[in-house]
Amino acid sequence: MMKSLIAATLVSFAVVACVGEADSLNGGRGAGTNGENGGDPNDPNAPGANGEDPNAPGANGPGACQGAPHIGFGNVDFVADRKPGELGENRRRVKPFSSLGGEFQRALGAVPAALAANSAAYGETPARWYAEPVAGAVSLYTTYTLAFTACYDSLTQAEYQVAPTAAAATAKCTELARKYWMRTPTTEEVTACSDLAVTGLATEPAPRRRWAHACASLLTSTGFTTY
Repeated sequence: MMKSLIAATLVSFAVVACVGEADSLNGGRGAGTNGENGGDPNDPNAPGANGEDPNAPGANGPGACQGAPHIGFGNVDFVADRKPGELGENRRRVKPFSSLGGEFQRALGAVPAALAANSAAYGETPARWYAEPVAGAVSLYTTYTLAFTACYDSLTQAEYQVAPTAAAATAKCTELARKYWMRTPTTEEVTACSDLAVTGLATEPAPRRRWAHACASLLTSTGFTTY
């Protein structure tokens, strides 16, 4: 009798977990089927649950933007009804603290020694699938401080012992921005970096510190701190 009761209870949990919520924001599991929400089950090229856009991210498209599954009661993925976004539409999200060490290593070849001790400045919390980093004045100031120290330690070549000129700063800002941001900077972005090194820091007597400040400005911009 007890075994039968336990088996029946487990089955009831599975049934409840699998029932779609008709009043959920996304229409519950199965929303968009049978032609709902604009889908046409008879047209394989039409958007919708039965005819996804072949160019959209997801299981049927070339993109890989869908998040990892999260399995709950009844072995049901409780985020399965979340729709993937268009490719590239959710950009400029702040990189989590856990990725900064690897990013500094990629950009400068070394991780700032004080990075781990400053985790509180970034609001570091235990890893959760729903956590979303948020940038603020404290984290940006901390990033600049760490970046300046790391830049100063890494820019030891002879070219950084000479005060930056407009031509040298333009060339170096373009080179470093492309490396740090993994894309080609715009003319305006290069000009901002170059102007900082040449005129904005003209009163700084140490050339290497001027280069380090320009380097740190690139590593504190959205090109490096977001993705």
